[in-house]
Amino acid sequence: MGLLILMALNCFCVMFLNKKDQTVAVVNCFGVWSAFSLMYWGGSGVSRESLSELFCVDIYSSSMISLSLWICGISILVSSCMTNLRGVFNSYLILVTLLCFLLVQCFMVNTLAMFYVLFESTLIPLASIIGIWGGQIERVPSIQYMAAYTVGGSFPLLLIFTTMEVHAGSSFMWFISMKTTSLNWLFWGGCFLGFLIKLPAFPFHAWLPKAHVQAPVGGSVILAGILLKLGGYGITRMMMLFSYTLESFGILVMSFSIVGSVYGAFMCLRQSDIKKLIAYSSVSHMAFSIMGLFSCTEVGMVGAYIMLVSHGFISPGLFVLSGINSEMVHSRKIKVMSDGVRAAPSLGFFWLVMIMANLGVPPCPVIISEVLSVVCVIALYPWVFVLLLMYFILSGAYSFSLYCQLTRTKKKIKMKVFFNEVTLKDMSALYFLFYPLAEVLFKWDLWAMM
Repeated sequence: MGLLILMALNCFCVMFLNKKDQTVAVVNCFGVWSAFSLMYWGGSGVSRESLSELFCVDIYSSSMISLSLWICGISILVSSCMTNLRGVFNSYLILVTLLCFLLVQCFMVNTLAMFYVLFESTLIPLASIIGIWGGQIERVPSIQYMAAYTVGGSFPLLLIFTTMEVHAGSSFMWFISMKTTSLNWLFWGGCFLGFLIKLPAFPFHAWLPKAHVQAPVGGSVILAGILLKLGGYGITRMMMLFSYTLESFGILVMSFSIVGSVYGAFMCLRQSDIKKLIAYSSVSHMAFSIMGLFSCTEVGMVGAYIMLVSHGFISPGLFVLSGINSEMVHSRKIKVMSDGVRAAPSLGFFWLVMIMANLGVPPCPVIISEVLSVVCVIALYPWVFVLLLMYFILSGAYSFSLYCQLTRTKKKIKMKVFFNEVTLKDMSALYFLFYPLAEVLFKWDLWAMM
């Protein structure tokens, strides 16, 4: 509760600053809020700490709160460096701060009814960001596509929460326990469908590439960094609430996820648009989170949250790099972006680091998540290793291909770039993403149930 009060007071004080100073003040506020949120990291496991009658946290919610504050601050920082963000920048600050405020409340709230309201409310600021600062004329259809998927998929969840409120008299998360043998596929589908679409899970992923392509860089950072993680967090809460154990529905979801990981990696090989490539790589990585969650094991849960948090820093880093690079050459085509890499050689180094982190090259924490998730799935069905091997081969292929295309050399062709070099201010968002990624590496057992 103290964090929400601090956020409200800081936002009120920022209103009285000059417009030029507001951006710096808001970024600093997000840094202070992120540091303050670390107070909620009491320890590992599912032990809960009540903050008030409406809010309580555990290690899963506190890690998502810190991730939300950090990523929203990065979004404002990288957007302030972009010259193609049209309109009044203060409006962007307000929308991102409002979105962050809704996210923090969504991860703190302890009633399912309020959780659903806040879960759906996060769509409004994101749709506004895409609609106002989107890059192309197709941004309105992409918003409609995203809204149709997310709102339509979560409507059965609303019916379940409403039924609980009517019959049980409460939707308080920690007092309800409903594990009976009468829960069938229809019930589990209603519980998990909205969250699987949000992640997104295969085959409900079609809205994500469209949204990323139309969103500005700051919007893509928030969408990939934290909004996708709402799906994983919601699945965790539903499993705890209904004491979910491994059932045929979960086996079906894991099967689709395994196929989705291979499909996403294959689609990455076919992309010439850098944003679409990063979006499809997110589909592949979120498949491992789904496999870990629905394995219903402690090892799988740890692997899922390592992937959720580490991907929350790696994917925004890739979008930051793509934004800087595409702004230099005014194109998102990978072959054209190589001109910008040759004009600013430091970009080549950062591309190498982020591609290796996305691929899961040791000691990046992604490899820990993939190993833990693979162990959980192979323990159930050893033949799955064949498909997972195909994923790892395709993942290495598109990562190597991406780096080679970005750093390739051309002779006797004049480079058409719009900046001679990349300044420290442009790269500052990347520097702030490396430290928390290293923290995940050294604290990877934080989400173990003690």
